[in-house]
Formats: sequence, structure tokens, C-alpha cells
Amino acid sequence: MLPYKIIFMFLHRPTFKRSTTLYKMELTDKKVDKDPLKRLSKCIALKIGYSTKRTMKLILFSTMLAIAASQEPFRGRKLQGAEKDSCILGVVSLLRIPGQVLSDPLHSGKDIDGDTVFECLDNNGMTTVLDMDKEQKNALHQMIRDGSIVPGKTSLDISQATRTKNKISLPPGKINIKAKNRAPPGRNLATITGTKRFLAIKVEDTNGLQLPDSTAAISDNIFGTGHHNDAVNLKSQLYDCSFGEVNVSIDYSDYPAIQTATSSIGVLEVVISVDLTTSSRASIRNAVTAAVEEKLGIALPGPFDYVMYLLEGCYVECGWAAYAYVNSWNSVYQGSSYAAVGVQVHELGHNFNLAHSGGLDGKTYSDHTCMMGNPLYSDEIGKMCFNAAKNWQMSWYGGVGDTSDYKVKVDPRTTPLSSFTLVGIGEFDKNINSSKYPVVLKIETGTSQDYFVGFNRAVGPNAQNAEADNEVTIVQVEGGDGLNIAQSYLKAHLISGEVYTIGNFANTGEPLSIKVTSIDLSTEPGSADINIVFGSDLHECTRSAECFDDGVYCNGVEMCDTDAGIPGVCVSSGNPCESGLKCVKNTQSCTACDEVTIQLTTDNYAGETSWDIKYSDGVTIRSGSGYSIGSHYETIPNLQEGVHTFTIYDAYGDGICCNEGAGSYEVMLCRKTVAQGGNFGRSESTQFTIESSQTSPPTTAPTNQPTNTPTSQPAKAPTSQPTATPTNQPTNVPTNQPTNIPTDHPNAAPTSQP
Repeated sequence: MLPYKIIFMFLHRPTFKRSTTLYKMELTDKKVDKDPLKRLSKCIALKIGYSTKRTMKLILFSTMLAIAASQEPFRGRKLQGAEKDSCILGVVSLLRIPGQVLSDPLHSGKDIDGDTVFECLDNNGMTTVLDMDKEQKNALHQMIRDGSIVPGKTSLDISQATRTKNKISLPPGKINIKAKNRAPPGRNLATITGTKRFLAIKVEDTNGLQLPDSTAAISDNIFGTGHHNDAVNLKSQLYDCSFGEVNVSIDYSDYPAIQTATSSIGVLEVVISVDLTTSSRASIRNAVTAAVEEKLGIALPGPFDYVMYLLEGCYVECGWAAYAYVNSWNSVYQGSSYAAVGVQVHELGHNFNLAHSGGLDGKTYSDHTCMMGNPLYSDEIGKMCFNAAKNWQMSWYGGVGDTSDYKVKVDPRTTPLSSFTLVGIGEFDKNINSSKYPVVLKIETGTSQDYFVGFNRAVGPNAQNAEADNEVTIVQVEGGDGLNIAQSYLKAHLISGEVYTIGNFANTGEPLSIKVTSIDLSTEPGSADINIVFGSDLHECTRSAECFDDGVYCNGVEMCDTDAGIPGVCVSSGNPCESGLKCVKNTQSCTACDEVTIQLTTDNYAGETSWDIKYSDGVTIRSGSGYSIGSHYETIPNLQEGVHTFTIYDAYGDGICCNEGAGSYEVMLCRKTVAQGGNFGRSESTQFTIESSQTSPPTTAPTNQPTNTPTSQPAKAPTSQPTATPTNQPTNVPTNQPTNIPTDHPNAAPTSQP
């Protein structure tokens, strides 16, 4: 039985390198029988080295068992498929054609709720639409944003679901994740670098419907292979936007059978057994997958990183120009949309785990500074990259997030005044050998809805940008802390001298202002200088005598901070009470602290973390859970005297540091730390005491205010209002995507179905 065990383990080993070896042996051995089972059995016999008839029979029998069990002789479906009672979650993001209804696959004739369809991927690589209620859809979106579910990887429990030919209906209630398929860390998903192998599929349906373009023209439109000298294409734009980090490959020389099967460089033709005019979107996609696999003898994606399906048009469940599977390998295009560089890069953005980018009007696609907005519908106009939030998430420009020297994070609550010089990604190559100015600035809010600032330099790969050329752009994400997939919205774009103010920054009750002090386009790279100021008492000054008393005893004395240069900014000296005591504004005194602040930084599995505070009798005072990846703050005021217990929990039992990220927590009584840590098992508890109230004088009495009244206001004031005056930020995360259809794009867009 030894050969049986060896063969069985070999066929199910999910390692592409070994599967590749088998497949190449099959292709290069011309004497092998055309029957696939005989081909495979001979390859295995050659590989292992057995030659007797008895061994060969045993190997053949083992092979038959393996094929019957997995239907996957070369590349394991277990990587992307599912068991009978589970399925891999597929997230389909559709690009709506401006002005058209995006047909709901579950409710004929109705506009889809948002732009996303959830699907199940089975063991055969086929997809089925998931039917669920609105609450379940919202829960899925939130779990994707916080990283507890990863599209294309996480298995859902569908053991209690109702199944029909066209859909899988989940029972009402909680969405269950297969515990053994715990989602991998979300922050590692957008590391898209290196050589990526592509394949385009020209599809002909059962009635002969297919794109009129030749395969040579298709190859040139996507890969720039020279049929009509397409200068701006998918290959060139990904290479240029990433500054060489991504190289699109259409070299199949190590797979001669695949190379022979293609009609033109990078383009394969297949005929499907379904009718485009009567079939659903999912059934067409499944038919194409089956036809490609049959023709090439592989299980997709096989040796390819990304595969593009090109259809003649859409007739059922329409309204989309293209769609893609998030954090996956597949994108689908209808009609001439495949040739538009903006559409190509937009859909690959979804494959890269990027969400859509909304604009100042709050609509889903209306950020025209970013390819993830409604893109450029043109074959030769497509030199535009991504916005600041997407660039933070991507591994381009030095790495993901603040692991890069060119991406900087600032927390205004701890650094109320900061200044930066920004360089646009359009001139990133000019920035590398200079002062290494940041290309993205993240403004930390302590929630998952952070702000991102960039300089939208309209040159190089970003030269055909469609909005806010050479301006500073401010973008906020809907969730995900800038590391997981989340919708973003453009909040403002500023020229020199303009200011964007957030009235109640991070629910602190204090404003935050972002001011562009100058923009210089005369040098390479061009640059933008910005100041970030947090707090209502901050204004420009040259000396402390120019700083007015704000009348707030508990923030100390106002003085001029000139550390960042002249003019400086008026700041407060800080809380006059020592740590552990509470400053009382009305009585201008220090008293025993009766409030506790929880500062939590999650690991990569934020959804597993929770905490509570209980009285000595076990009654829960406050608790927290349902976090997204990132930092979180919460203050609980007016606690009663006595002993309290703080407990932090991790549902998986491995704490929040340091196996799956550098998480930590700190519990403070009026700035005095009473508990901290991160490296624990299932839970960790600490007791602290709220003392009886008593009044104490401040440790340092405030000095007298300046005797001289300032004679003038700050020397410089903004000369104009911001491009768009922001309203107060919402306190709650939106639960639904915008329902309005995006406005028409400034470039020509399809007006009807092909």
C-alpha cells in the first residue's frame, strides 16, 4: 500500500511547483497516450520511478481514486474551492455604466443594492449567487472591512442553507465562518509586486456571438503588442503607476501547449455552450471557466495570476461595463469596455483588493482623481493612478502603510501641530534620490475611518488625471484603517492658501485644520507644503504675547510654539494636574479621578478582541467589541468609588501580540496607567480603584496672562475659502453604499449595451 499513500499525498499537496513539474512532463512526453488518465499515470510512474506492471496497475488505481475524490490532477482546488457544507466567499464588484440600472441577479428588473454581489465558489471553481437579507449583507461588509473575512479566502458555513440551481439562500441570523479556515491577516493582501502572468479570453457563445476585434487587436489593446501601436494599455499603466513594481507577463514559453493554444500573444479563444442573450451573468462566467479549463487541461487560475474574460456584450443582468472578483484572479468585460485602459486598471484594482472611490458628492464612483472612481472610458486616454487612501493600502512606493519611508502617519491628538512637504506619485521616481518626501500622509483618528492626504501631481503616469490637477487631495475611508478593502470618499481638494477644517475631529469636540501653505511646480519633483493644526485655540503667532487666553483652566497657559518655524502656532501648556487626578473646569481645581480611558491597538484579527469593566459585585459597567483593525480609544466617565476589574478577551486564545500583529492595550485613570499589555492567552484581568473625591491644588499654578493686549490679529490669514466647505463628519459608519447612480464621467462613456 506504500505506492498508494505516496500518490494520494502527492496529488493533494497544494504546492504549485510540484504540480507544474507533472504538467510539464505531460506536455513534453509526446509518446504518452492522448487519454488524460493514461497521460497522468505515466507521468506519475516516471516521476516516482516504478516500472513493473503490478506497480503500474496500483498507481493507475490510486490515480483514479485521487481524480474521483478531487477532480484536480494538477492544481489543487482545495485552495479556492469548498467542502459540501461550506464555500469560499466570492465578492463581485460591478462597474456600473453611468445612467444605467445595474440588474439584481436575485430580483429581475430591480436595481442592485450597491455595486456588490456575494457568491459561493465551489470545489469545481464554479460560482453561485448568495441570497441573504439586508442585515446579513451589512454584516458581511463590516467583517470584510475589519479583516475578519477575506474575500476569495474565507470559508462560509452553508450547511443550513437552502440550495437551488441559481442561488444559495442563507438562513436568517448570524453569518458563520468555518473555524478551521480562519481568515489570514487583512493587512497583507495588497502586496502586489513582481512579475504577474496574464491571459485574456476571447469568448464565442453557442450562437457565434463574439467581439468583432481580432485577437491581434485585443492583444495590443491590453498588452501593447504592436498591432496598432497601442501606447497606453494595461501592461504599460500598471508598470508606470507602480514605477516598475508590477510587470505584466504574457510569456508562456515554459508552457508550450498553452503557448500553442493561444491565437495571438496573451489571447486564447474559446467557444462556450451557453447563449449570451438568455443566460445569467454567473452561468456565462462558469461556462467560460469550464471551456478554458477543458481546452488547456488545467484548473484555473493554473499558471496565471490574472485571467480576463471578454464577452461580445450583455443581454441578461446588465448595466455593467465590467466586473471583477475582489482579492482574486478573474475579471469580466462586455463589449468594447475591455479596451479602455481605465476600465482595465479599475477591474485589476478590485483583483488587488481595492474598493471603489467616491467623490465630493458622496456617490460611489465620483472621485475622478483615482482609477477606482468612474474610470476613463477611452482606449488611449488612461494615464491616471490611485488616490492617497489606495496608495496607503498598496505595497507600491516603498511598502504597505507606514512600513514605507514614503508614507507617514500623524496622530493630531498627540501631535497637535505638524508640517509636511508632499510629493505626488506622478514624480515618485524623482523623489527617490532627493529628500524622500512622503507621497501619502495618514491622519489617525483612533477609529477605522482615517483620513489620507496626497499631492495630486498631474504628470507622468498620472498626467491624464481627470480632477484636481496639481492640488492637495484629502480622502477618508469608510473603514478598514486604510489596510483592508473599504470604500473611500474625496473630502476636499485644495490649492495654495486654502484650508479644510473638520469641525469635530474624531469626536473630540475640537476642530482639525489642514492648510496648504504653498505649491511649487517649478522643480522636479513638484511639491506641496501643508500644516495640520488640531485644537480650537491654535492660530498663528510670532510670540506668546499674541496668544489669547482661551478661558479654559484645564488646558493650562497659552503660548507660542515656534518649533515648526515662524510664524508659530498658539498652543496650551497642558493639564495643570498631575497624572491620576482630574481637572475640574468649573472649580478650577484637581480632584480624584473618576474616569478611565481604554486605548486599544488590535492585532490582525480585530474581531476576536473584546473587553469589559465590572464592579466588585460582578455587574458589568461597560464593554467593547466588534473592532476593526487599528487603534481605538474610549473614555468612561463618572465611575463610582470602589474596586473595579478590567478584563480583555481574545476569542481565539492567542492574545493580541505578537503572533498575528503587534497589538496592545492600555488602561489609564486620568493619564495614569493602571493596566497595559497584549501578550496573553484567552483573557487578562486587572483591578483598579476609584478613590473618594477630594480637591487638590494644581501641581503648577498657571502663570499670569500677558499684560499687553495683542495689537493685531495673526499676520497671515487664509486668502480664500476651501474648494469645498466640509460639513461635520458623521459619527456613525454608513451601513449602505450610496443609492444614487454616479454622475456622468467627464469622458465619453458607453450610452447603451453593445
